Amino acid sequence: MFICIYRYTYCQHFYRKSGEPGSILEWTPVSAQIGQNETQYYKFAVDTQSYGASSQFEILIFLAGVICYEPSNVGDYDLHNSLELFYSFNASDMANLTQASRLTFSQGYSQGLAETLIDDAHSELYIAVTSPVSAEIKDNWSYQIAISQNDLVFQWDDRLYASLVDADFESALFVTGNISASTTNATLIQVQSGGEFNLFIYDYSYINYFSHLNNSWCAVRNGPVLIDTVNMTSNYTNRGGGIQQQFYIDGLNASTNYVAYLTQDFEGSGDNGGSIFTKFEFQTQSLRACRLIYDLEFCNNVAYSVPISSQYDIDGSELNLKILYDSNPLALYQNFTFALQQTACDTEADALYSTVRTCDDCATAYKNWLCAVTIPRCSTYNYTGFQYRDVGESRNPFVNTVVQPKEPYYEVLPCINLCNNIVQDCPVNDFAFVCPKDNATIAQSYYWYDDTYNGTSCNFVGSLPNQDIANAQASFFPNYPQDQYGRS
Repeated sequence: MFICIYRYTYCQHFYRKSGEPGSILEWTPVSAQIGQNETQYYKFAVDTQSYGASSQFEILIFLAGVICYEPSNVGDYDLHNSLELFYSFNASDMANLTQASRLTFSQGYSQGLAETLIDDAHSELYIAVTSPVSAEIKDNWSYQIAISQNDLVFQWDDRLYASLVDADFESALFVTGNISASTTNATLIQVQSGGEFNLFIYDYSYINYFSHLNNSWCAVRNGPVLIDTVNMTSNYTNRGGGIQQQFYIDGLNASTNYVAYLTQDFEGSGDNGGSIFTKFEFQTQSLRACRLIYDLEFCNNVAYSVPISSQYDIDGSELNLKILYDSNPLALYQNFTFALQQTACDTEADALYSTVRTCDDCATAYKNWLCAVTIPRCSTYNYTGFQYRDVGESRNPFVNTVVQPKEPYYEVLPCINLCNNIVQDCPVNDFAFVCPKDNATIAQSYYWYDDTYNGTSCNFVGSLPNQDIANAQASFFPNYPQDQYGRS
């Protein structure tokens, strides 16, 4: 038997170095440790009555393994100093493994597919895990293997499936991709099939900690994590279109870089396998001038940092700050609703103001624009298009007189798309909305959304035309050359 040391994994199976091998059950990961020059044996009872992902003539068995920890002195990661996995339907092949099928581990991950005809002669699959021969390696490897007749129990995905929405000097908000949309690419993980997402935040000093194990689900979950999902506020949002899981964390350090990993647990439990996605980096803001707010009652699509009000202390002020900022656009929106009620919305087709736009489209476009222009997005870093706002010099009178920012800040200007959307979606004769046309005029109040730039070029509230781009590039503030006081 062995003792499991992982924080999240309940280990219920055993292995044997010789004699009768340990059993592996359907979709039930086995965890173990192995020293150098060692072989550990397992067997899996094939269910010939349940086809799973198989046809009626053959059985497909999915094998997956992950390395959770490797000795510190392994050195360069190649096939000669990593674990190997062998499998065969013939028990005699386990004697010297030369006739067994062989799988190697790459970036801490291994997968294979065993195929056999449906007959009693192939009712058991035999597995062996071997470690390399090395006099220098003294520590053990920790690993997990799992077998299923339905799918890979461990998976990895090279997509960037989580992104930073925004961060202030001590907190950050993240979202996953759209988990309500299906994918037509069979090689990608079907996120809509169920399973909980988890986010793991690491100090930036660990940027290369998993350089050999980037595809290992258990390595990231059991590493020297700084903050995990248990210590975050996690829920679901439909902000921006579709359903996304969001994570809010606080207690971060100002002007600091971090590394984040997104994982997905299958079968609703961390004990039953999962997947890992590509890591990403993010940075907190430098000064206590901005505070992150989200999930406002009226401006429900607002999720970014805003200038901190001098009316409230920094600690515990999020709720009051949200209510304060939300109250202004809510009051201003009332007059618009009165005007919209005079428009031919619910009437005969030939009397409608548009055959492709509705009054709901107009109301949504106006609300998103109103929230963006009345609730300024705040940054302590300078970048192209950002506008410096000194104390008392915000372009919004409500911000100057009511909010009264405590510190200077840079405003991330609203995207010109928000204004253009009103012109496109609302009746011209009733409202006559007009947006600036030339670049110089646009740059005074708006800026352009750049879907090729890995950062925030302007503040967009609502659903972007390509939400996948919005998710992948939501708000990675790059390493700006200077903060507002000229410091790098």
